[in-house]
Amino acid sequence: MQSAQPRVLAESLFYRHLILAGDLSHYTGIVSLHGFARLAVLTGAPRLLARARELFAPFLAGKHSPRSNFPNYHCGGLGAAYLLHKGHLPEARDLVATHARLLLTEAPRDPAGIVCNPKAPASHQIWIDAAFAVSPFLLFAGLALDEECFVAEGLRQTILMVEALRDPANGLYHQAKNFNAPGFVTEDHWSRGNGWGAYALAELVAHCPPSFPGADRARALFAEHLAACAAVQNPEGLWHQEMVRPDSYVETSGSGFLLYALGVALAHGLSGDPAADRERFVRGLSGLLPYITDELDVHHTCFSCRAPGRGTVADYLAVPPVLNDPHAFGPLVLAFGQAAALGIQQLNRLTP
Repeated sequence: MQSAQPRVLAESLFYRHLILAGDLSHYTGIVSLHGFARLAVLTGAPRLLARARELFAPFLAGKHSPRSNFPNYHCGGLGAAYLLHKGHLPEARDLVATHARLLLTEAPRDPAGIVCNPKAPASHQIWIDAAFAVSPFLLFAGLALDEECFVAEGLRQTILMVEALRDPANGLYHQAKNFNAPGFVTEDHWSRGNGWGAYALAELVAHCPPSFPGADRARALFAEHLAACAAVQNPEGLWHQEMVRPDSYVETSGSGFLLYALGVALAHGLSGDPAADRERFVRGLSGLLPYITDELDVHHTCFSCRAPGRGTVADYLAVPPVLNDPHAFGPLVLAFGQAAALGIQQLNRLTP
């Protein structure tokens, strides 16, 4: 792709995902749905808002039965709670409340209180991917329903996950603990794993009242992580599968999430250097265009990956990039949608 209008590209990539997937009840679709809902709200376009409500209607009617680790996917996940919070999906109120309460009271937790893998609760398996599933949903539910306990738990979950999985040597995140062996933390600095954490933190710092207990800690972690990611951003403005290994392949889903988080920081006055960060943001979005064809096929997305093999760097490096992986689309919908929200009207291709 040689050039693109961010708003048009965000919408087009969403529909490409919908066409390829058939429906968006898988957790990768939950991300795309949230991206589309944000695009609709931030642009205020009546056509997009009406379509967003249509897309969540099957969830609210019980027509989707996602096979997932978290019950809130059944009502449309964080996108449904976001639209409820913004006043565009009042019919979701009861279901969002029900699923928020289920997360609060029934989701299994490790000894530190972190939501863990419900398929092996005794093993206390935690992974950074869960931050996106749990925290923003609880945040938006709490804000919409005036339930401070939901907001507090949303903040607590991501803060605990980040603190448990952060590499103190460089500020980047490892993906998981207790999956490969008891007490073992994966040795990676995986692009999409860091993206999951950045995604959750971005929603928390953008929407949580600054005076709410824990919000200051989330902001500090967000700023620290953005700085750590900036240190390993490549000349294209993107990130690699193993972020500290520039000899590994450029990975587009993690890059999309991290650019989205950077765009949120710019929009909410959380950037340490707005001019430099905006340049990095635009460069990264332009750097993504060579990986997107005119037919909206997306290249260089890591295949589904959770604590592979023994959890070593070599194991993460061995997970291949694939064309149109389901994880490819949601992060790009979010990133290009955020570009539109920042008033960026045109992007031109960078040659990798």
